[in-house]
Amino acid sequence: MQQRGVRMGYFLAISLLLSALFYFFASNWPALDRWGKIGVSAAVLVLFYLMSYGGSFVFKRHSFISNWLLVAGGLAFGLSVALMGQIYNSHADSYMLFVVWFIPNLLFAIWTRYQPFYVISYVLAHLAICFFLQPSVVHVTYEDEWWFMIYWLIALVNIALFWLTSTGRLHSRPIYYLSFFVFQISLFISTFIDVYGPFPELLYMLVGAGLFITFLKGLPNRGLLIVTSAFLALFLLANFFWFMLQHYSEGFFLIALLLAAALVWGAVAGIKWLRQESPYQQSGWVRFFQEAFTVLVTTIASLIGAISLSGLLFFIMDEETVVNFIFFLSLIGFVAPVLFYSKMNATVRYTLLTMGYILAAGSSLFLEGYYWIVFLAVLLYAWFTLSSIPARLLTQLAFLLVLFFELHQSAVQEETIMLIFVVTQLAMYFLPRLPVVLQNSSLVYALLSFLALTETNSYGLSMNVAVNLVFFGFSTYMLYHTLHRNRRVDFGIVLAFWFAFLLMKYYDFLWSLLHKSLSLFLLSLVFFVVSYWLDRRTKEEVPLQPAFFAHKQKRLLLGATILLQFAIIGYQVWSSESILANGTTVKLELAPVDPRSLLQGDYVRLSYTIATLPDTDLESGKKLRVVLRKNDNGVHEYSGYYEQDGVWNRPYEKQASDVIINGKTLGYQRIEYGIESFFVPEGTGREVERTARYAIIKVGGKGDALLESLTPQ
Repeated sequence: MQQRGVRMGYFLAISLLLSALFYFFASNWPALDRWGKIGVSAAVLVLFYLMSYGGSFVFKRHSFISNWLLVAGGLAFGLSVALMGQIYNSHADSYMLFVVWFIPNLLFAIWTRYQPFYVISYVLAHLAICFFLQPSVVHVTYEDEWWFMIYWLIALVNIALFWLTSTGRLHSRPIYYLSFFVFQISLFISTFIDVYGPFPELLYMLVGAGLFITFLKGLPNRGLLIVTSAFLALFLLANFFWFMLQHYSEGFFLIALLLAAALVWGAVAGIKWLRQESPYQQSGWVRFFQEAFTVLVTTIASLIGAISLSGLLFFIMDEETVVNFIFFLSLIGFVAPVLFYSKMNATVRYTLLTMGYILAAGSSLFLEGYYWIVFLAVLLYAWFTLSSIPARLLTQLAFLLVLFFELHQSAVQEETIMLIFVVTQLAMYFLPRLPVVLQNSSLVYALLSFLALTETNSYGLSMNVAVNLVFFGFSTYMLYHTLHRNRRVDFGIVLAFWFAFLLMKYYDFLWSLLHKSLSLFLLSLVFFVVSYWLDRRTKEEVPLQPAFFAHKQKRLLLGATILLQFAIIGYQVWSSESILANGTTVKLELAPVDPRSLLQGDYVRLSYTIATLPDTDLESGKKLRVVLRKNDNGVHEYSGYYEQDGVWNRPYEKQASDVIINGKTLGYQRIEYGIESFFVPEGTGREVERTARYAIIKVGGKGDALLESLTPQ
């Protein structure tokens, strides 16, 4: 047990060290010049890999340290590539950044078969796809048919990965679940692309029904069945809202009410059939599915029913009367029967209860007076009366939502409300007799409220820092507490919030990235020292597992992959420095804005006058060579000439001031040149945006451009 704590300490220390480097690189510290930043990035990579290599021999008792440092090196390589983009002002969060980052991590995954490398490679591949489809700096336009094809291609690739992992050809449980989830998301999004009439919706329903039957009877799997059912439920709800907006009328709401009743009846009949026909009807799996399926169907039916009933009543009554009528109808007609008639069918009970909560919560927010207190009292009574876990989860959610909105409307500060939630939900979590599922939900609400408190700035910087430190200390304590108690779900919840906190602080502007980087680095050292001290004190035996670098064959493969990483960075530095040293200087007029990159920090997004080519009709994604010509003011502008696939748009004769630059079409006469981002030290972007009017770029002999500086004149 002590060794698990030691492993956790080393894991957190490495995570904090990576976060510190991430924040430091993104801060774009002006005290370091270009070569200083290159040296730091190279030194970080060397340090991680040397520590990993040395750790495989020094820490034989803890081979995981060497392996984790190898993973950290793979992640640090991505940060180094991002830093190269920052130094030479390449695209912010370019898809090529993630492609370059992906390649060596995929090789690491192949050589080691280590699950973290599988997951990292999978995530990087999908990030590359996302930023290729939707670049962060420029807007790209594609046809709807193209989007439909892309989402289906993503779905097919992921279902192929799912098949490989499910058949054992690829041994990775994380990829097994991730690929299926992304497959479902891709198919779901594809149904909302307006192409081919109703075909996308019908195709999705056909695929969803096939998967549902497969995971219900053919290859029973509760997790995949629930995911499939949840996405089908979202699909039905989304289409209901779409039809409601298109056909808002009394007749529509009446038909929708009948549809909700039919869904409930179908769920009752389906569960009855399952109990009679299923060969696994006595298993816990079937009972779990019955409960989950009931919750999903009744949630859909309740939402459709509640919205339809409200819409229908608003057609036949005035607004004030409707709100009062709905409030009392929800409590007397929906909630009360569930509380006082225990022999009601479970599906009907959940539907009535959910509809009652939705209607009562919605109406109580619009009623003046203390109706909401009456509703909260009813919820408290329901909490102690109902024994069903789903019903109590629903009651807990309704109580917290109504309490939050009513207190907020009563001018109670959000910080005070969040503090109330933190205290009450943590008290519920530590109640020994509370069912585990309800403890987990209380833990989620408590940590969510606590995390929201860390974003407050009402009490100044010192209080903000104090709240952040308390959250970090408490969440770290909870990691060790849940690990010691062997509560895997609780541990996963806390770990997710721990990492969410680190990520959210990236966009916390109350204190600088540089200061946060230093704080995280010091915390990393503390965790390393404490973990080492605990490790020396424990006498617990540890099963010996050789590190990856301990295998001679793997050592050669890993070394070759590491050399590839340095070769990639070296080539990027060499090619960029060549353009800076030998390229032609060009001055361009621009119009900037000021966002923050995910990996590279603050930058000014640039839009050039040469980004528009008048009187052209070019498809997006085409490569061009554009001729820039200097005007009387010394500024280069579009000359009217461009070359595509070796063919000029009109006869061209080169002039002395002409410079040919490579570009890529975006559609609608727009073109990008790869110089649309200018990275600046943290907090200086607004000043650059205010003063910059021109960009000084270097254009190489082959047409590649590099942004050198911005100038006001």
